Amino acid sequence: MRRMEYYIYHLDEIKSMKNINHPASPAFPFRLLICGGSDSGKTNMILNLLLGNKIQRLHKKRKGEKYVKNDDLVLIGKHIHEPKWTLVKKCYKIFANAPEATRENVTFQALKVNAIPDVTKFSSDRNTVVVFEDLCAELKKIQDQIVPYFISG
Repeated sequence: MRRMEYYIYHLDEIKSMKNINHPASPAFPFRLLICGGSDSGKTNMILNLLLGNKIQRLHKKRKGEKYVKNDDLVLIGKHIHEPKWTLVKKCYKIFANAPEATRENVTFQALKVNAIPDVTKFSSDRNTVVVFEDLCAELKKIQDQIVPYFISG
């Protein structure tokens, strides 16, 4: 089994990144629920799946990979401007503007909860990953907008 390099992102805590091997790397199409208490590493797991080792390797002028291969990343949540998501946004911009050999046609979009797009509007020609961040306690009206992503998304 191929192992995924796993990095700990302590942007808000100012600690060094630690590299851990981790066997989790889903294949398309998939639905993935990551849940746990506060400070349990949920966001770090998502960042590792979305960024892989690509950003670290690009800085060393080597080719890396994202573990979840996607073209478009859509973040929907209440805390879309926290440091870890700002890092992801910057990384996707770097991936999109990298030298041709490592460049990817990727986009990143961060949306507030009141702007959840219709799941049927996404292009079937592109792999789109949607991350619902910290929305489990939202109103039923919001939950009803999320349900189609798990049924037909």
